[in-house]
Amino acid sequence: MTTGFDQDLELIFQKLTADRQVRQALAFLEQDAPQTIAQQKELVLIEAPTFHEEERSRHYARLLREAGLQDVVIDDKFNVYGKIYGSGNTGKCILLEGHLDTVFGFGSVHEVIEKDGRLYAPGICDDTRALAANLSVIRALAGCGLKPYHDIMVAGTVAEEGLGAMSGMKHLVAAKGAEILAAISIDGPSNDVMYFNATGMINYDVTYSGPGGHAYLAFGTPSAVQAMGRAIAALSDMQVPEVPKTTFTVSLASGGQAIHGIAQSANFKINMRSDSAEVLAQMEQQALAAFQLGADAENARWGKPGVVQVAFTKIMDVPAGSQPENCRMVQAAKLATLACGITPQPRLGGCTNSNMPIASGIPAVTLGRGGTEYGTHTLDEWFDPAGVHVCEQKSLLLLLALAGLTGVTEAPQL
Repeated sequence: MTTGFDQDLELIFQKLTADRQVRQALAFLEQDAPQTIAQQKELVLIEAPTFHEEERSRHYARLLREAGLQDVVIDDKFNVYGKIYGSGNTGKCILLEGHLDTVFGFGSVHEVIEKDGRLYAPGICDDTRALAANLSVIRALAGCGLKPYHDIMVAGTVAEEGLGAMSGMKHLVAAKGAEILAAISIDGPSNDVMYFNATGMINYDVTYSGPGGHAYLAFGTPSAVQAMGRAIAALSDMQVPEVPKTTFTVSLASGGQAIHGIAQSANFKINMRSDSAEVLAQMEQQALAAFQLGADAENARWGKPGVVQVAFTKIMDVPAGSQPENCRMVQAAKLATLACGITPQPRLGGCTNSNMPIASGIPAVTLGRGGTEYGTHTLDEWFDPAGVHVCEQKSLLLLLALAGLTGVTEAPQL
């Protein structure tokens, strides 16, 4: 027995790794790597900017059916999902997912260049690699006669990136959360990294407006840009804890209409994150006060109350949440990684699709895509698939451990 883990979970993995059919499936996943890589290259050429995933979703639905997934559907947001049905007829499932969208606009991907064993293309890693990996897991389950006790749901979700704010996963959890016992997302680099906590994120769009005027003739009129500057200075002075990790930054700012004009309008955007929902809510209230302070202070400076006005809109709200590192879901993810000969490297924070199930009280982890990657979210992105099949092997073992394998193991209580 490995120390630090619940004995029943260790026994489950011992039984799984000793089972003949499971071992055949693990070997299949290594042998299937060339097909998996071919599908990764096929999918990356179907561009899928956030909010524009329909074509890739429809294509992925076909690939899911061909791999052996049953009852594949595309929902009204273009999430696509289906099931491998278990023997228990419980109506419950374990979810395995990757996201369909990429950060790149249309016209960014023209070809996949192969050089020195690497695949070069924007989006080849994040998260196209996960979509292809999960197809291989389906083929292994269906082709090697592995029958889970609970159902297994496999999904491609939309709108994970940027202002999508994981809304595809949020929609899926809202629709199917009563069925989902646990969720596994594939995202992030390498075979050893895992994320088990949910870093919350809030973004605001803030705009100042006023009458403006000639820089000389209308001197004394409150300025939208100067109001914005006062607000940014107040925001910059916010104090946040190191633990739980909490961050903020004014990320974009613009304003004014002429070099010799008092600014009529100014705009900035702010990103705030914390591993604690409570701390994030407190920081949000401080920020809202600073937004108003900027206008009030600028107006007070010139003795003209109400001249410059501020308006703000929350443009992203991703919930924070946490799970203890010794919870059974995280233990199972670590054991699956160890069973593949990899030492797990858990991360305390992380903003991934796991945020949504964790915020809903569903145990969840995000596991790395495997292989080696560089330049994600840049046009220089590349992927080296050496040893990448370990990603699929981890997913298979974790799915079977959580769902139970008929005739071999029972599904654990999480």
